[in-house]
Amino acid sequence: MSDRYMKVLMTVIALELLWLSLDGWSRPVNAQPQAMPVVITGIRLDPAISHHRIPVFVDGTVTVMTTTPIKITADEPLPVKGVPYTPSDRPGE
Repeated sequence: MSDRYMKVLMTVIALELLWLSLDGWSRPVNAQPQAMPVVITGIRLDPAISHHRIPVFVDGTVTVMTTTPIKITADEPLPVKGVPYTPSDRPGE
C-alpha cells in the first residue's frame, strides 16, 4: 500500500513539474519593457586626490554641469553630433 502511494505521489509531482516547465515556455518574459532614464545629480570626489577616474559608458546624450573644468580622455576619438533641443517635463522623455 505504501509503495503504491509513493509511486502515485511521485508521478503527480513529476507531472506538475512538467506542466510548470512547459507553461513557462508559452508566456513571454517582460521584466523591463524599456530602459529607465537615469539622472546623476552629483558626485562627491575627494579633493585630496588630484585626479579621479570614473568608468562611464554612454550610449546616447549626456549633459554635464560643473563649476570646475573636467579633463576627458578616451582610447579612441569620440563622435560628436549636434542634438536639437526638445523640451520635456522630465529628463529622458
